[in-house]
Amino acid sequence: MATKKKTEAKSEKATPATVGRQELSRRVAQKTKLSQKQVGEVLEATIDTVREVLQEGDEVRLVGFGSFKVRTSAARRGVNPRDRQPIDVPAKERVRFSPGKELSEAVIKK
Repeated sequence: MATKKKTEAKSEKATPATVGRQELSRRVAQKTKLSQKQVGEVLEATIDTVREVLQEGDEVRLVGFGSFKVRTSAARRGVNPRDRQPIDVPAKERVRFSPGKELSEAVIKK
């Protein structure tokens, strides 16, 4: 009787592929009457605009998809992992994405 190795038994699911700008542009072009080049330009302009809006301190909300906003994490005390001495970690601005209900429901199968 053959036995599976631990690593084989853990996950039989394949690693998901990463879709980049070029592949995303190709897929959108297939669904629209736009060329892949035009879609790429629109995608680039969209990313630039989202970046600008966030830099201005505003939120980007795409109903059904999600929202992007800048949040400031609080300053806190931490521990240096090298010497175990306490350190002060300063407050930091971070970009947060919150998926919309429709996106979450489409991705997470019940």
